[in-house]
Amino acid sequence: TASDYRIKDNVQPIHATIDELRPHSYFNRLLGKEDMGFIAHELQEQFPFLVNGEKDGKDYQSVNYIGLIGLLVKELQYLKKKIQKLQARIAILEARK
Repeated sequence: TASDYRIKDNVQPIHATIDELRPHSYFNRLLGKEDMGFIAHELQEQFPFLVNGEKDGKDYQSVNYIGLIGLLVKELQYLKKKIQKLQARIAILEARK
């Protein structure tokens, strides 16, 4: 997938969170196997640009799972920073003993 800065306009940091996302496990009838992921129309409520098609339309909806990577990396970075701050606070408290 092309990702060069030269093809991107209006580049902004991600401010959304994963808090409202609802991952599910399910049996995929088309593939005949267990799977996990999101229900397209539920994800569409939060991130419409990550879903193709319309709910109950002629064709099945699809999800751009690659598009979720940026959001997930942002959340991991946030959690990593939070853990580092908490570890530093714990070290200070333990040093006081």
